[in-house]
Amino acid sequence: MPSVLAARGEAPLHSNGAATRLNAKLRSAWARAAWVRAAWVRAAFARAAFARAAFAGAAFAGASFALAALTASPVVLFGQTPITAVGLGYPVAPVDGRSAALGGSGSGLLGGSYSLTNPADLLLHAEPGFSVSLASEGVTLEGESRSLDTGRGRFTTIRALVPHGGWAFSLAFGGEFDQDWSNILRDTLRLNDGQVPYEETREHNGGISAIDASLARRFGPLGVGVSAQRLTGSLRQSFFRQFDDPIGGAPALGGIVGARELSWRAWRFRAGGSIRLGERVVAGVALGTGGTLYATPEGAEEPEAEFDLPTSMELGGSVRVTDQLLVTAGGGRAAWSAVGSRDAAAGSAFQSHDIAWLGGGIEYGALSLLGGKLPLRVGWRRTGLPFSRGAEALQESALTAGFGWEFQEGLAVLDVAFEGGSRGDVATAGFAESFRRVTLSFSLRQR
Repeated sequence: MPSVLAARGEAPLHSNGAATRLNAKLRSAWARAAWVRAAWVRAAFARAAFARAAFAGAAFAGASFALAALTASPVVLFGQTPITAVGLGYPVAPVDGRSAALGGSGSGLLGGSYSLTNPADLLLHAEPGFSVSLASEGVTLEGESRSLDTGRGRFTTIRALVPHGGWAFSLAFGGEFDQDWSNILRDTLRLNDGQVPYEETREHNGGISAIDASLARRFGPLGVGVSAQRLTGSLRQSFFRQFDDPIGGAPALGGIVGARELSWRAWRFRAGGSIRLGERVVAGVALGTGGTLYATPEGAEEPEAEFDLPTSMELGGSVRVTDQLLVTAGGGRAAWSAVGSRDAAAGSAFQSHDIAWLGGGIEYGALSLLGGKLPLRVGWRRTGLPFSRGAEALQESALTAGFGWEFQEGLAVLDVAFEGGSRGDVATAGFAESFRRVTLSFSLRQR
């Protein structure tokens, strides 16, 4: 929808002409300056076009006076801005519960995975299957002042696959970026004849996901796969400002509410290969293309923004050491520095970085429960994050664990993963997040 700037609430107590003009000046100044000067709360999608268009549709006259009136630094009540508010947001790994419990290594995993990492891994499935994975995360934001507990939930993968002969095909949905965040702050508007306290809420709701179509073909011990992904999503940016009772001779002010919506779109392609050595060793590699991500505001007066997507490479493999013990590891690299950086003059500063990741785990499969297999899993992973507010990339590390429970000889499987870790650093970046994540996957197979 187009940018909106509207007054709400009760009429001002001082309804004379001077008060009316002051209201107009304050609204206009907020529309043109607030999102630029509030550099401490960095929204996720900063392009110069966004800052220039930030609620500029409000045609209130005479704004030169009120820039000086907004010089006080906001005081945060709730919500230091989280990782989801930096750059394009927090990257969501499109992995299932089994892969998450094994350190996020979803490529070349014996027994098969529903993760969207390597299209050639479709050939590790002998039967048609369907899987849904959901992750729930508790987050503690640690800033220079107080800490804040919050949470997020998201689908990481939904996938249906069909192997036939030496071929395999799948349709899938996977997470890409989480862009949800909210922030509540208090500040005081100081005027020549008094002051007006206010409370302001800023929210971003949205994200980017991938719709994936993959095809794979087996050539003896070798497998080759390709996938086409359509990135899609939307973002709603909104703010709400409510003024308290004025102090001194300042006039009473009504509230302000504003919103903007934009949509995301891009195409991306991936090719992968794998080699299987008997029944005990699998290794694979996947290469991803770049492309361009388009951010299209709903308001026709705002220009479309573009972001370059990275090329990527991912390696992975697994070895069945004994009949009941499997070891897996994987890693990769993505050139996210192609996105570039933004400075504070553009409205939201961030840096983008090339990143690398590494992870692995062990699966022990000798246990059973109520007649079904109960494999236990432990792992570890470490990854760079593509966006930061400083010159150095943020790092995320986590210990992982989990289990699976197979019903009816594998026709139905429940996989549960637990992750505990941290990202960022208060000393160097000014904030950090610790997190606890649970991923649940339920899959069905047809024989």
